[in-house]
Amino acid sequence: MASSGIEPIRKVLIANRGEIARRIQRTCRRLGIRTVAVYSDPDREAPFVREADEAYPLQGQTPAETYLSVEKILAIADRSGADAIHPGYGFLSENAAFARQVAERSAQRVASGQPPLRFVGPHPEAIARMGSKSEARALMAAHGIATIPGYYEPEAGPEALQAAAAKLGYPVLLKAAAGGGGKGMRIVSEPAAFQEAFDAAQREALNAFGCGDLLLERYFPGARHIEVQLLGDQHGHLVHLYERECSLQRRYQKVWEEAPSPGLSQEDRQALTATALQIGRLLAYDNAGTVEFLYVGPGEFYFLEVNTRLQVEHPVTEALLGLDLVEWQLRIAAGEALPFQQEDLRPAGHAIEVRLYAEDPAADFRPSAGRILQWQVPELPYLRIDSGVETGTEVSPFYDPLLAKIIVHAPTRPQALQRLAYALSHLTCLGLRHNLDFLALLSSDPSVQAGQYDTTFLSRRKDLFDQLAHRFDTDTWAAWLVGLTLWRLAQASASLPGLPHFPPSWRNLPDPPLPYGWQVGHKTVTVAYRPLDNRRYVCRAFDQEGQAWLLHAGPHEVVYEWQGRHHTLRIALSEEGSLHWLHEPGKGHAEVRLMPRFPESGRASPQEGQYRAPMPGQVVQVLVRPGDTVTPGQPLLVFVSMKMENRLTAHQAGQVKAVFVSEGQTVDAGTELLRIEPISET
Repeated sequence: MASSGIEPIRKVLIANRGEIARRIQRTCRRLGIRTVAVYSDPDREAPFVREADEAYPLQGQTPAETYLSVEKILAIADRSGADAIHPGYGFLSENAAFARQVAERSAQRVASGQPPLRFVGPHPEAIARMGSKSEARALMAAHGIATIPGYYEPEAGPEALQAAAAKLGYPVLLKAAAGGGGKGMRIVSEPAAFQEAFDAAQREALNAFGCGDLLLERYFPGARHIEVQLLGDQHGHLVHLYERECSLQRRYQKVWEEAPSPGLSQEDRQALTATALQIGRLLAYDNAGTVEFLYVGPGEFYFLEVNTRLQVEHPVTEALLGLDLVEWQLRIAAGEALPFQQEDLRPAGHAIEVRLYAEDPAADFRPSAGRILQWQVPELPYLRIDSGVETGTEVSPFYDPLLAKIIVHAPTRPQALQRLAYALSHLTCLGLRHNLDFLALLSSDPSVQAGQYDTTFLSRRKDLFDQLAHRFDTDTWAAWLVGLTLWRLAQASASLPGLPHFPPSWRNLPDPPLPYGWQVGHKTVTVAYRPLDNRRYVCRAFDQEGQAWLLHAGPHEVVYEWQGRHHTLRIALSEEGSLHWLHEPGKGHAEVRLMPRFPESGRASPQEGQYRAPMPGQVVQVLVRPGDTVTPGQPLLVFVSMKMENRLTAHQAGQVKAVFVSEGQTVDAGTELLRIEPISET
């Protein structure tokens, strides 16, 4: 074994968290490799920590204190006896300095007679060359590979970048120089918006990658984002694993990836993959990596970047080729050679991955945080779920809002779309807002089904958000509100049992029972009911009246008949007891609030002019001071939640009376941030 240059990996430290940590653990378990988890304070009870063979705290909350701390991670690698570090994606995965420090630590170990410490990724020089956007573009240009017109200088300030934007012409794209995943990116349409976009992109880049360097590119509306997966070993063998289409994006982050690309001809596919191989050979690339291209149209594409790591969307490629990319990352890091040639790799069928995020599509995809109260995945032969969550998982505001990746595979694209729609409608996630129903809407959209989309699709299709807001008809709402009412009656009966054989809410009074009031959006809907016996009720909701049969009611589910149809609702109740999260498999998710049956007299209403945090996060900039006069729409405060920057603006004109937070402060959802006294129109 030693003479072959192969040094088997026996214990892997996973320098990451969430779903990618669990996904790496799954392959390691199959291979008999022990895993070491490292975790921040908010992740102490996360599934990836419990499922690791060993786990060690990083002592801190923010990424800088924990998953970006090279010293802490290397110290735990030594303490645990790990002989490899897998960085996953994000955090330190494309940090050349980290890869070099792992190599240095490995050399020290070997010199003292200990096993080496392998970095599961490409060699540090490849990471460094592609991490420097200016060097990457220069390398491509020197070898005749087309790059997007732009300006790439290390530590370029806003003046230099704005001058370059004036020469390029608007619109332009500001991008973080040291990372990907859509963090630190802003489209700038006019000079007046440049400084604000620069400041926001730089803050976001610093928070996500620890580096605030930005670069500038010409922005091409209507282009497609297509990438090619590479896999190389340490013996000079390099293959491509075909392309993935990643054009459906929001906030510059991918939400939908598929392969093969529905918008690519065979000629362009061959040109893209050949160019990707050329780039890989220029870098002497080893391990898994992805070459990203901007595809403008037939025969015209530009090099974007090389992601020198595993991609979030790698399961799409795995489904088509039957390969485990994490396994091959580990085997390559151990010194093994690839046993297959390019001609051996033949993709089969069609695969689609969508990303389930904790976010609210109706509020410009604003991140959400909280506890997942119910998580249930359907068992389907064509479905793969890579998740970082389970029932009871607390979704922290400190990290990316990705909850899970949902992957389907089928012989054809229409079949894959049909399977995806079915899987999405049967996955239950209750307790916070997410984009599950939005993904289901995308899967049924005619343009998406025809493969006619680009990187601007979601920003152009505002009608999708209107469809999302009105996706359920009156019949559906009536059925759900009747079901929730039956569930509440059953819960009340279980907590306060009455006389035997008497129906729940039986009253020794001539008056009918008090109805239930439900808040649906901005509307209050009343459900009146009259018990017939302990399982049958006459109910009225909207303009519908009929008999409802309560078949079963548990702590998190109600099964019933209404208007000649059988229903099963999965239900989660918020901690304060009025907000109900519900899901009917095959139909969709919703949230409904129970209105007080006996409103409290004299209850204080929210004070006008109060501004509260809509989600947990960290205040990064306070833009006003007490005494300032503000106008409607004026920015007041900037805070970061789940690595994304959010801006609080004034609802109306007024004078700032008090500011209750300071820059750098971490706040919970609902925390009062500042107070503004409205200016009288008279």
